[in-house]
Amino acid sequence: MRSTTLRTVLGTAATALLLLAATPAMAGQVAETFDFALDEWMDLDATDGPITLYRVRLDKVEGRLTKATVARPYNPEFVETVRLQLEYTNESSSKWNARLTARWLDEDGDPIDGISANEKLDKKSARKITQVSLVTLKYGLERARTLEVEIHYEP
Repeated sequence: MRSTTLRTVLGTAATALLLLAATPAMAGQVAETFDFALDEWMDLDATDGPITLYRVRLDKVEGRLTKATVARPYNPEFVETVRLQLEYTNESSSKWNARLTARWLDEDGDPIDGISANEKLDKKSARKITQVSLVTLKYGLERARTLEVEIHYEP
């Protein structure tokens, strides 16, 4: 009877260890609020499992052919193409999914515009940058005071 109890306890413990080892990495999330600034990196310094999110920035896309010039070719004085960039490392052997969301707010805290997109965080990558872009009004960029960034990521 005693050896049966011991076998049951050992079997249960071994099963629990196997389940813990087989549990996939969990999802991560980071949410930060910054003073609004274009073309400046803002630190996130968030690590969860194999993913490290170092920093983000919202910058202007310069050039003759941008989303703004294609979307509104006759009104370039009113629009700007901006890009949300995320610098990250993924030490995992598989790609992770990331949902990037950024909103810029006016002085009253009301949203002006934003970006929301799904991106892949490449596997076995060190200090890589992923980015999404958007056409927005220059008027809104001039009045923006706060940048809210939220990133959800999972295997």
